[in-house]
Amino acid sequence: MTELAAHGIEVSLPSGWEGRVFRRPAAGEVASADAGLEGEPAAPAETTHAVLHASTIALPLGIGDFASGAVDKLGNDDVLIVLFEYDPSSVEQPLFKAAGIPRQLEPDDFKPNVLQRAIRGQAGSQTFFNDEGRAFCLYVVLGSFARRRELVPRVNQVLATLTIDPLDASATTLPPTSTSSAGPTTTAPAPTSSSTTAPTSTTTTDAP
Repeated sequence: MTELAAHGIEVSLPSGWEGRVFRRPAAGEVASADAGLEGEPAAPAETTHAVLHASTIALPLGIGDFASGAVDKLGNDDVLIVLFEYDPSSVEQPLFKAAGIPRQLEPDDFKPNVLQRAIRGQAGSQTFFNDEGRAFCLYVVLGSFARRRELVPRVNQVLATLTIDPLDASATTLPPTSTSSAGPTTTAPAPTSSSTTAPTSTTTTDAP
């Protein structure tokens, strides 16, 4: 097992998984691996919060916060988990009314049209929730919709180890660990200061 911990988020990954926990720098901050900051700084009016990526594939450089640039690399036996944090003010919004970390996803939770970019054969699930006064979207992609009953238990195995600390505790979290020595891995995400927009499907595009 590999332990990841940063920004008040902790998770244990089984052998063969790769992951990282990071936050994009706010305006005026400089990316620093020691501080768990990766990617380009946000716009001046934008706040940035924690992001977790975990997958059974090697996570390539330059992927987006919702893992664009990685999902097209998933094979039939692969899964990818994203935990994206929104501004704390979002906790009061109806979208985030569900309390507690979703730990037991079901195969029927996954649909081919719940993807940022629809790829033939894949399926996704997204769940909005609040925990410890923080607002999150859990976004999961399966490499094979047909094999969802075999793949979802692998996702749940990781979710069972996920813990979230209150915001006051996250300020003192140790720098992140990673199963990879790669550098920054994100492009700029959508603003999180007031947005609660989730990944949405686009016109179906078949994988090459």
